Amino acid sequence: MGPWQQRESNFALDRQGRKADFPVMPVLLPGSDPVLGFLGQNTWVDLRQGTDDPLLLSLLAGAIRGEAPGPDLAERIRVTRATLCPYRGLLYFREEDAPFFFGRNAAIRDLYEAIRQHRFIAVVGASGSGKSSVVRAGLVPQLRQEKDTTWEVATLFPGDEPLKALARAVSPLLEPETMDETDRLLKINKLADAFAKKAVSLHDVGLRILEKQSGTNRLLLVIDQAEELYTVAKDDHQRRRFIDEILDASERGSWTAILTIRGDFVGKALSYRPLSDRLQGAQVNVGPMTRAELEQAITSPARRVELSFAAGFVTRILDDVGDEPGHLPLLEFVLKRLWEDRQGPELSHQAYEAMGGLQGAVAKKAEAVFAKLTPPEQEAVKRVFLHVVRAGETGDDTRRRAALSEIGSAAMDVVKKLADERLLVTNRAVAGEETVEVSHEALIRQWHRLQGWLNEDREFLLWRERLRGRVNEWQQNTQDDGALLRGALLVEAQRWLSQKADILTDEEKEYIRQSAEARERAARAERQRAEHELAQAAPR
Repeated sequence: MGPWQQRESNFALDRQGRKADFPVMPVLLPGSDPVLGFLGQNTWVDLRQGTDDPLLLSLLAGAIRGEAPGPDLAERIRVTRATLCPYRGLLYFREEDAPFFFGRNAAIRDLYEAIRQHRFIAVVGASGSGKSSVVRAGLVPQLRQEKDTTWEVATLFPGDEPLKALARAVSPLLEPETMDETDRLLKINKLADAFAKKAVSLHDVGLRILEKQSGTNRLLLVIDQAEELYTVAKDDHQRRRFIDEILDASERGSWTAILTIRGDFVGKALSYRPLSDRLQGAQVNVGPMTRAELEQAITSPARRVELSFAAGFVTRILDDVGDEPGHLPLLEFVLKRLWEDRQGPELSHQAYEAMGGLQGAVAKKAEAVFAKLTPPEQEAVKRVFLHVVRAGETGDDTRRRAALSEIGSAAMDVVKKLADERLLVTNRAVAGEETVEVSHEALIRQWHRLQGWLNEDREFLLWRERLRGRVNEWQQNTQDDGALLRGALLVEAQRWLSQKADILTDEEKEYIRQSAEARERAARAERQRAEHELAQAAPR
């Protein structure tokens, strides 16, 4: 759903809740995602298998006429509910998943109160604490329900080019949807360049959006995974320009900005004084869920689709979860697996034991997928994961969003298989390049095979991260020879090129090649200079 359709459905459902004789009739069409805000309704018609079923059309006609649903419709509703998975696995909850999002009422309330007092807010928590879900599936749906304020929402991940990510996020609100994709890409690049040069401000863009959308009176910008400003974005100037634009637009009032950031990166954010000043008193901490909140996150979505748990099973899961914040994504993953492996409307101890419990489930899933691949595909999996994980000096590895162009066309089939299994996530920005990333860092920590690959190649991966910074600098300096490798750095690069050429990107290999050619040119020039001096010194 687009934002306006989402808003209209929220208003309709709210009105129905207040006025029993106001009918709302969900109709699921072919290709639709039924995870919408309709699960509280008594009457809906599932046309996903086709729109020419006489029985279903008669049921819909009866609903329109106000006739009470009969046993046929009740059975159809039961069958449809059974096809709905109430858990998101390793993926964050989206706005349309709000009917299944439970256990975070306190965090949503705190965030809702904060947005009443501040136009710039940081949502801080550990990796896997559910920051993105609280904002997307908690706060945003609540804002949509406001009667006196109509919100428009733009969401972005900063990535390695935060100004371009900003331009992509706001462009759909500024430009017509009918624009040609090539024209849209050119507009995005033009807007990003204008942000960089201060020719256009985000504040001005916001004012123009409000002018064009006369029904909208508030704009919300969600900067998700803001730690990417420090882990992915290498250009200090572009990082500061991005932050300055957000601060300026929120201070002048055209935008309200929310950024989600991991707690271990707050120190980096506070090192920039303008950002530090704005975060004073404007920080909402998302801590570990309490046992009661976790129980609600487990049982309430299940009740929405008439699912139950075996006796003592919920307590067992909660005991395994403990109070570690990183266990939350594993919990969701296990719950989704339990739903997939169910034999009926009850989730069982046996299925839980078969998957290795909470700790072993995600690794077992990855290992099972890996085992089904051919040897060449398995090698491709290794190369892909070495692109989407950023190795740390002491094993503190984190995920990295990589462009599919880095992965190479030869590995695209493997990327699709892993994405279908929810081990990787692929995305396409508006008229932008496709990207791929690990579905959640829990996979990095729990899959021993991946840890083995990282430990085996850690020295190379750390060197490659340094190389990426130099490649970016070289490209930003219009491939100036002064940014090329020299001396021992070039020797080291050529050694890794001879050993790991299949993992390096075309850009990285070209950079090393250009560095070697520059060294050869310099050597020739030096020989020519020496020969000239020798000739000048020879007796005549």
